[in-house]
Amino acid sequence: MKIAFHTNAFVWAGVSSLQEIAHFAVEHGFTSLEVGPGFPLEEADFRAVQRIVDINNFSYARNFIDDDPDKAQYECNELYRRMRFASQLGVKKFVFSTGISRRLSMPESGGMDPLASLEPVVVFLEQTLELADKLNLDMLLENCPMYRNIATSPVMWHAIFDRVPHSRLGLCYDPSHFVWQMINVYEPIREFGSKIMHIHLKDTKLDREVLHRVGILHNVGRERGHYPNQWWRHTVIGGGEIDWILFKQKLDDIHYQGSYSFEMEDHQYELEPAKVKQGLLLQYQYLAKHLASK
Repeated sequence: MKIAFHTNAFVWAGVSSLQEIAHFAVEHGFTSLEVGPGFPLEEADFRAVQRIVDINNFSYARNFIDDDPDKAQYECNELYRRMRFASQLGVKKFVFSTGISRRLSMPESGGMDPLASLEPVVVFLEQTLELADKLNLDMLLENCPMYRNIATSPVMWHAIFDRVPHSRLGLCYDPSHFVWQMINVYEPIREFGSKIMHIHLKDTKLDREVLHRVGILHNVGRERGHYPNQWWRHTVIGGGEIDWILFKQKLDDIHYQGSYSFEMEDHQYELEPAKVKQGLLLQYQYLAKHLASK
C-alpha cells in the first residue's frame, strides 16, 4: 500500500518547513506526501524534498466559480499556477474542488441545490482540463462539501461526469464526508471504481444524542476545532462510524492500486506538532494492524 499524509495538519500546527515534514514521513514509514497550500512554491525547496520522499499529489480546494468574478478569477489563476508547478516537478495528480454559486444554488427561500451550479462548473472544468492535458495531470475531485463544492455525492458525480466525460477527471474518495451527509460509504466504490484515483483516510463520529436535539440542519462542523451543538466530527480512522475492513474489501473488489492519504482533521490531534504526529502514527498503526494484509 502507498501510504501518504496531507501536509495541512502540520501547517495548521505552525510547521512551515516542508523538509521537516518529509523527514518525519520517511522516519515513520510513510511513502509519500500530499502537499496542500501553505508553502512557497520554490522549486529548489521542493526538489530537495523529492530527494527525501515522493510527492504523490498537490491539492488546492477553493470556490472557483464564486459569484464575484474577481474572486473566481483569482482562485482559478492560483489553481493554474499550482498545477503548472506540480507538473514541473513531475507530479501526476492534483486534488481540487469545483466551487458553487450561492446565487444559483442557495436561494433566499432556503435550502441548497448543488445541481443549479452545474453549468458554470462545467465551463470551469472544461477550461481546467484543457490545461491538465497539456501538463499531463490527472485532476481529482474531492467530495468535501467545504469550500463551496458541488462534487459531493453520487448524484452530483453522475451529473458532472455525464457532462464532462474526460479521462483526466477522476475522484479523490473521502468516505468521512459521506457519513455526515447520510450517504452510503461503500456502494459508490463499485459504481465509480474507474474514477477513483486517490483515497483520503479519515473517519467521522456521529453524536446521536446531540443530533436528536438539534437536527441535521444545525451544521456547525468545521475542519478544525469542536463546537457546541456539533453532532458530527472528523476523527482518526477507527474512531468513527466506518467499517474500515469492509471499506478496504470494496476497494480490493475494484482492484484499486492508488495511494492512501491520511487527512488529519481530528480536533484531539491538532494545532500542536506533537499531537499531529501522535494522530498520524496512531492511524498508521491501525492501518498496519487491520488493513495492510487484508
